[in-house]
Amino acid sequence: MKKNYCSFEPMISPYSLKKPINWRKQFNRQAPLDVEIGFGLGEVLMRMARQSTDRNFLGIEQHGERIYKTLRAITKEQFLNHGALRNVRILKIDARVVFERLFAPQSIDKIYCLFPCPWPKKGHAKHRLFSNDFLKLLNNRLKKAGMLKIVTDFYPYRDWILEQSVQTGFVVETQTVLSQYSTKFERKWQAEGQEEFFELNFFKKKHIRVPIKKDMVMKNYVLNDFNADRLQLSDRKGNISVIFKNMIFDKEKQRAMIHAIVTEEHLTQHFWIVIIKKQNKWRVAGAEGQNFFPTAGIAEAVDLVYEA
Repeated sequence: MKKNYCSFEPMISPYSLKKPINWRKQFNRQAPLDVEIGFGLGEVLMRMARQSTDRNFLGIEQHGERIYKTLRAITKEQFLNHGALRNVRILKIDARVVFERLFAPQSIDKIYCLFPCPWPKKGHAKHRLFSNDFLKLLNNRLKKAGMLKIVTDFYPYRDWILEQSVQTGFVVETQTVLSQYSTKFERKWQAEGQEEFFELNFFKKKHIRVPIKKDMVMKNYVLNDFNADRLQLSDRKGNISVIFKNMIFDKEKQRAMIHAIVTEEHLTQHFWIVIIKKQNKWRVAGAEGQNFFPTAGIAEAVDLVYEA
């Protein structure tokens, strides 16, 4: 194996798959499913997968470099030990989107998150992950008697999570634990003198109803005429924000491409809209060959171009 070879086989692209995802099909077997939120360099994800070959493990991470390093480590281990870590899959996406759209209710056995960002500044608390709504969402996706484990180095964050846990269907047990995971961030805190960390274990006792977020049906529009020089796009700001960045018009091919940034709740998507002439009519639609979730914001971006 070449020194820098990296297999992307464990990666899952959720955009083209039917949702919620059939995880049995993705792992090619039926087994208990454990999910790690923010797996960092994959130390714990890989260790758990080695120790429990009878279980499936899904890791969620947004940081591209960490994902690449984890994939390289998985590739190396699989090369040295054929068949190793075949029970690991990886998603590069915001965790909230994953649980909202990709999992059916009562489909996960265990969820764990080690040293999530505590967003310690007062003005940044809105970015914290384990809000009351998010805990209810996790409750719904966990199976009966499923559990969630969170470990944090920041005691005020531990208290905040406990405040958020009210009426989420969980019974919560807390304890102070010694370092034991050997993750990058745990080693960092140890180097700075911290030896004790704060563990929260959530045991599901009552099922909370949270529906899956569905894809929007995307509309295509037809215009009798189109003049690129007269097109004036107006941004939309609010709960759903659509910001138009630029337009490229190819007069010879009779095609315009418009770049929009669509933000709704915690999901931001870059989306291209095409205006193209076919059979003496102009068609307005999402451009082909791009990855996106067809949300209300994406539908609104197309509507705004058509209205303009």
